[in-house]
Amino acid sequence: MQKEATPRFRGGTCVFPRHLRTLLERIPDHPLTVVEAPSGFGKTTAVREFLGEPVRVNSRRNWYTCFGERASKAWEGFCRLFGNVDMEAARKLKRLFPPTVEILPDIAAILGQCRCDVETYLVIDNYQLFETDIPCGLIGAFSAHGNENLHIVFITQPLPSFGGDFRHSGHIHRLDTRDFFFDRESTARLCRLSGANVSESDVDYIQSVSEGWVSAILLQASNFRETGSFARVPDMEGLLETAVWDRMSGENRTFLMGVSLLDAFTPRQGALAGGWTTLPEDVTRMLRSSFFISYIADKGAYSIHSILREYLRKQFENQPSALADLLVRRAGDACRDASDYFEAAKFYMKLRDCDAILSLPFSGTYLNEQKEKEIISFLERLVSDCSEETLRRYPFTLLLFAFHFLKSGMRDRFSRMVNLLRSIIASPGNLSEDDLSRLKGETALLLSFTEFNDIAKMSAYHREALAHLSSAGGGASPRTVIFGLTPWTFGIPSVLSLYWSRTGGLDESLDLMDECMPLYVKLAGGHGTGADVMMRAEAHLCRGEEKEAETLSHKALYIARGAGQTSLCLCAELVLGRLAILRGDGAAYGAVRKNISGYRKESSERSIARMVELCLAVLDLSVGKTEKIPVWLRKAESLRKVLYIQGHPYGLMFYARLLFLEKRYPELYGMAEPAMEMASGMKYELPRLWMLLHLAASKNDEGQSVQALEYLGRALLTALPDRMHLPFAEFGISMVPLLQAVKKDFGGEALEPVMNLCRRCAAGLSSVLARIEPKLSLLTPREREIALLARDRLTAAEIGSRLFISENTVKSALKLIYSKLDVHSRSELVKKDF
Repeated sequence: MQKEATPRFRGGTCVFPRHLRTLLERIPDHPLTVVEAPSGFGKTTAVREFLGEPVRVNSRRNWYTCFGERASKAWEGFCRLFGNVDMEAARKLKRLFPPTVEILPDIAAILGQCRCDVETYLVIDNYQLFETDIPCGLIGAFSAHGNENLHIVFITQPLPSFGGDFRHSGHIHRLDTRDFFFDRESTARLCRLSGANVSESDVDYIQSVSEGWVSAILLQASNFRETGSFARVPDMEGLLETAVWDRMSGENRTFLMGVSLLDAFTPRQGALAGGWTTLPEDVTRMLRSSFFISYIADKGAYSIHSILREYLRKQFENQPSALADLLVRRAGDACRDASDYFEAAKFYMKLRDCDAILSLPFSGTYLNEQKEKEIISFLERLVSDCSEETLRRYPFTLLLFAFHFLKSGMRDRFSRMVNLLRSIIASPGNLSEDDLSRLKGETALLLSFTEFNDIAKMSAYHREALAHLSSAGGGASPRTVIFGLTPWTFGIPSVLSLYWSRTGGLDESLDLMDECMPLYVKLAGGHGTGADVMMRAEAHLCRGEEKEAETLSHKALYIARGAGQTSLCLCAELVLGRLAILRGDGAAYGAVRKNISGYRKESSERSIARMVELCLAVLDLSVGKTEKIPVWLRKAESLRKVLYIQGHPYGLMFYARLLFLEKRYPELYGMAEPAMEMASGMKYELPRLWMLLHLAASKNDEGQSVQALEYLGRALLTALPDRMHLPFAEFGISMVPLLQAVKKDFGGEALEPVMNLCRRCAAGLSSVLARIEPKLSLLTPREREIALLARDRLTAAEIGSRLFISENTVKSALKLIYSKLDVHSRSELVKKDF
């Protein structure tokens, strides 16, 4: 799985400056090493050559190189890497995708139990290309293993520090940019090993113009070896032109410009980019011999170094349009061949070839997975540029696009697609009878979403859709075109939030769901199974009817799981979690969190991973915790990017909760009114109620009682007709005085059930917090690490060696730990639950 050597030096050796070699030699002394420097500093070469030295011939050395692939695919690659060491650990890690702040301790625990019997080096290269909100925190978790045989190396360009920082960790070894500069002696040795017979004055010149940057040194040495002179140019671009471009054949120039348009390329893609059936042998030799091109064996692909790639792309920009268009089309074909349809579409778009894009085998599942990569905005540009005549040739693609425009709130684009579909149905041309019936049925299903959350009107369209689809041969399923893997709840863990559409109308909506959902489920091949049961469970919860909520949640879990409806399973789990808080059952609360986390182990779908994060965030916010809220939920902009528009009001509910808990009242006031307007426009009563309550509580905290009571009154008018009491109780005992103040305005005793629920919720929350905040919270993470090792009977010296800190530091820490935990010896520490 290792990169092939680049550059290749005579004798198979590589030059390291003394200071760099010293740092590399410390890699075997640490559980984890981070090699962090910009592109072009020889990071990969240094690590590869060091690990390839004869002294490590009996060690295991395995690599994984990130290419910017989907995060789920990269994570599978990481897990395969660990599978070379411990298959059980690899299996457990695979279930933890996507990595979040919440599961970092789980990753650390798995690594802590990792078995490794021989000296092993696991290298993750190009780590900066791995899509994660916690790049540094993840490195910290991987460093937690205590196996002296296992050494993990991350090679990366500079990382942001959000999501944790490893740079001051005592047991993580780090090499950075300044460590890779060559001194004069190393420059001379590197030139001579590269085949350039340079004099002392030549070395002085190279050192002065390169400033010790290895890429510049190698290019100058290469040019000197071939021409006997140096490239007298002021910058890297000129150096590349003299040392590389000018010495290349025209055919190779064209080929390299073509493949430079790709981030990486397999031999098959390279052949397509070059216009060949297979890569010619001389081209393969050229690729394998260039120190700016690497072959990544575990990917079966070539990667052009960013320095050369950027130069080649600049050369491409200066080519005649006919050649440029040819290379762009070939690049698109290469991406299509690799099933990278979005990248293929972007290349075809440069050629304004709408047919090529519309004929790509897009699916609902594929578009869902690409949502956060702005594919819907791309499709919006596509349908704007394409003529109606062209679009009409692809009716089922239009169906797919229309549904995704609807989910993204692009009403104008959705309307245009619907009008085109209607015109195709009116004049079907060469469509077969079966295809026409299928198109009519799926269009009716699509149109049902124009009446979204008016259950009766949606159901009328469902009946029409079922009639058409029943007449289509082969029993076509509309889900294959429209839904893909779109969660029935549009990615939020609440049915009630979507379908409580009118104050005083909740019971009617519940009855309509019972009546209409069986027809929809039949129409959609099981999509939405359990939604009617789930909505009733949520209603019972909000009314404080615990037994009914619990029973129906378990029923929904049973039938939704049987139909593969993970989104509805998560809705049920969340109700059970909120019930646990209301009852003060800390054990049940912890069990629900564990269950919810388990769903991400069962599915690699982006939408389910985000739903899991959202469920856990809702539970965190329900107990007043904000530390582990995912990055995307901390900003309204990123929230809107992650969630479909139908889920925006729900997401903004909990963004408001975050702002409230962190006392960021001006931000809360700024977003609340627009959020309520959006909720009102979409006929969402629960998000509107939630915002009113947060405004009331915030104004009360700031001593603005008149405004607080005004917002509370509006909230009560919304909630009381449907007995929606729990949203008030979420604020605990602090809501009771406000309710007392308006008690007379609402019939005296009418608010007693609400106030009683507030008191119960406050007591339940207190009990849950007592369970989930054990005394380990008294200790810092490092103190707990030391305490655990001390409990395992390790001496202070052994603990220091394990954690790469001094024995005196361990002794000082133990004194503080004993004080915090109120123990006086290791024997007492063993008995302590921390």
